Amino acid sequence: MAFGMWKAGLCLFLATAAVAQEPSQADLAVAEVARKAVEEGRYLDAEQTLRRAAFDARGVAKAGDAYDQWAEVHGLLDGEPGPAIPEPDVPIDAEQQAAIARLKAATPHDALATIVEQAKTHRLVILNEDHASPRDRAFGWQVAKALRPLGYDVLGIETLNNVADDHEAAGMMATLARRGYVNRVSTGYYVRDPVFADFVRQALKIGYRPVAYETTDFAPKGDVVAQIEAREQAQADFVVRRALQRYPESKILLYVGFSHATENPSDMDGRTVSWLATRLKAMTGIDPLTIDQTTLNANGAGKANLYAAVADRIGTKPAVMFAEGTPLVVGHYAGLVDLQVAHPRTMRIGGRPDWLLAMGRTPTPIPANLLPKRGQRLVQAFVTGETDAIPVDQVVVTAGSPPPVLMLPAAPVTYVVQDTPTPR
Repeated sequence: MAFGMWKAGLCLFLATAAVAQEPSQADLAVAEVARKAVEEGRYLDAEQTLRRAAFDARGVAKAGDAYDQWAEVHGLLDGEPGPAIPEPDVPIDAEQQAAIARLKAATPHDALATIVEQAKTHRLVILNEDHASPRDRAFGWQVAKALRPLGYDVLGIETLNNVADDHEAAGMMATLARRGYVNRVSTGYYVRDPVFADFVRQALKIGYRPVAYETTDFAPKGDVVAQIEAREQAQADFVVRRALQRYPESKILLYVGFSHATENPSDMDGRTVSWLATRLKAMTGIDPLTIDQTTLNANGAGKANLYAAVADRIGTKPAVMFAEGTPLVVGHYAGLVDLQVAHPRTMRIGGRPDWLLAMGRTPTPIPANLLPKRGQRLVQAFVTGETDAIPVDQVVVTAGSPPPVLMLPAAPVTYVVQDTPTPR
């Protein structure tokens, strides 16, 4: 995406993620340097650029956009975003106490089984993600795979680069489908995450047809709410034409960020906002199955006090909490989505998150000749034969420390390394 569109999109994302203020020009300049580095495949350079802006001279994190961007890019290095800065201790209000009580009294059900059962009576499923959480993308792939036998074969992804002309956009998507994997430069920003890229790779392999639906017009249209409204309507128009109308016999999975999945109007600073799912429901009469996975999650924007109420009771698989036979949704998304997924605590295998196993990976030692003798090294594994692609996995190795494993697919890989002379 062009920088002007990326900059506008960044400002919109920050507003919708409830960041206190728009990024400064200095933050935007640093973020652009980092974005360019990621686009060129220089992940370690991007992380270090943002690190210098995100931490003070003592190594203490500075709350704000630079830190949020650093945490996101850090997650591209090994699948785990940088930790959230602890929020100040504030008393839990009555609404949160009630939500915690409901969660503690609820019963966990297997999330994938619940989604599949409910998706049988729907044509459109909308699943959200936290843009800083690769784990969400691993679950996105699990959902896509589980829905495929039900006739779901169209996959709309918010981050795919888009153009206004439907015919040209269809050509871009056909090229992506034929190629079978994400191109480093031309496919989209967030799919430069190895986990997201593999989600797309595997979805294309089992027959999903990709659809781009992000707005192509980020020109200023007033305040933040006006910008959101314009973007949501543009997205909805694209989804209707390019997915629902173009593939009338298909079932569709939309993979979106945060509030785009809400199917009822919500409040933003005292004003009503209708997000993508709400608009699709009104425009088409189709009742989507809407799913939040960002709240009951230890990563990114997850709510720690709510997550603590379920984390030790859901076992090792994602769960949906049920109360009196009905799916329970709490927090910001209460009354706005149908289902809410709770992710289990992350365990580690060879220093890597265990949820990568759900991507069909095998823990594999890094070849000894690739280990650094000093400083740090990013070890990347690419699927052999893919050009200008995203690594299927990558990890940072520090000289003198036990190396983590790579999590590799059942496919030949080619290794590439990026070095830095000093530890992060």
